Amino acid sequence: MSPLPEPVPPPPGPAAPRAGRQDAGRRRGVGKRFLVVGDVLDGVLVRTTAAAMGVHDPGAVIRHRPVGAAGNVATWLGWLGADVDLVARVGVDDVHRHERSLTDAGVRAHLRYDARTTTGALVSVQNDAGRTTMSDPAASGVLCAEDVPDELVDRADIVHLTGAAMLGGGADRIAELVGRARTGGARVSLDPSSAAVVRAIGSGAATAALTGVDVLFPNVPEALALTGTTRLTEALRRLTDVVPLVVVTTGVDGAVVGRPGRSPLRVPAVVTTAVDTIGVGDAFAAGFLRAWATDPVRVGCAAQEGARLAARALGFVGGRPPV
Repeated sequence: MSPLPEPVPPPPGPAAPRAGRQDAGRRRGVGKRFLVVGDVLDGVLVRTTAAAMGVHDPGAVIRHRPVGAAGNVATWLGWLGADVDLVARVGVDDVHRHERSLTDAGVRAHLRYDARTTTGALVSVQNDAGRTTMSDPAASGVLCAEDVPDELVDRADIVHLTGAAMLGGGADRIAELVGRARTGGARVSLDPSSAAVVRAIGSGAATAALTGVDVLFPNVPEALALTGTTRLTEALRRLTDVVPLVVVTTGVDGAVVGRPGRSPLRVPAVVTTAVDTIGVGDAFAAGFLRAWATDPVRVGCAAQEGARLAARALGFVGGRPPV
């Protein structure tokens, strides 16, 4: 099995506006401020020849990367040149390391820490048969609405809530986070992040906690888990009774946009070669939000921007753009 390639830096330009990229009148999201709230984790990413558990000393390529849905979304927004703040929680020994990584990616990091627990971690093991992902929420699992400063919410145009580690705290925590996000008048987006988390909370309670969210980013399993249905069209109909804009990512098929009383809008994926799928949905959310920030009516165009950034994310290992 060939090893994972090291990421190749993008061409100059996305991290900041430069001549010849796009003129100021065409750049989307200009002047908008984003606040991302969620998980920042340490990742151990393994590509192995082992076909099953119990195999000793198989060949493997192992990479350590900062991961976590919130960190991924924030760094992709920073890569696009957006004005972005991030609130997360890590272990006390890791504050400087994660702050430096996020700052280098163009993100203002506001990291809470807990001396009694560690930074959350994610382990992803991939072989020819597929991928198994395990996570330990640790510090991210206790992030709550009180950790989000009022002044950051007041300045934000869009607040994005994401990360299974944080949202796994239950329906009450989700509702409190949504309530805090709405106190400053920002539009609120949320990624459910895990079908397992939704099932643990319960579809009814999880869906009720979404009241006040402006745009929802589930994948197909999460959309079905939120509604207790087996058909995506029915899931979209039910979700749009609660959230006015639902954007379901559908993997290689792209995305489906649902709005109340309107037929679903299908947006194809951008064809590309996949190196790593971790964080692709986070990149999609960042691309969508960057475009939607200044043009909330043209959701199809925003979804196309999301698909383009997701395709770019497939070429990198670890869910974040290279710095």
